Amino acid sequence: MTDVKILFGDEPEPEKKAESFPDLSRLEQEFNENSESDWTIPEAFLCLLLEAAFADGSLAPEERDEIAALVKRSRTMKRLSPQQMAAVNQTVNERMRERKEGLREACLALPHDMRLSVFAHCVDIVLADRQLRETEEDFLNRISDIMQLDPNMTTAIKRVMLIKNRY
Repeated sequence: MTDVKILFGDEPEPEKKAESFPDLSRLEQEFNENSESDWTIPEAFLCLLLEAAFADGSLAPEERDEIAALVKRSRTMKRLSPQQMAAVNQTVNERMRERKEGLREACLALPHDMRLSVFAHCVDIVLADRQLRETEEDFLNRISDIMQLDPNMTTAIKRVMLIKNRY
């Protein structure tokens, strides 16, 4: 007999197993000790996600849903309490309002090995509404340049995400 798999509903969450990955809190602390930036990894990550969503001047429901889903599953973000998440969001908004180079600071605050995946998330967010506007393309090009990403990799990511969001 096959077990029924419930995707949505009031099924209790399974017990969490011990993680085989390094402790993110420890890694972030080590990163922040070696960083000259006042941006934390969650702040920089959320900044890029929000800037991607608002790159065309508005927040589409699909973009909001994509960010919410990513925050729930991202190891960087899901360990934050709702209060901590609200504080990170407030800090990001303040920095982006007050700092002319806020986006550059956020991009450079990300660890190098995280930048390509954050770029992929940004591409996914701008394409969530199935439209790529010129301002969104400009945003993607700008962050790609700031983070010094391989153009061949960014092109491949864009192609994959265009296909993903087509269906």
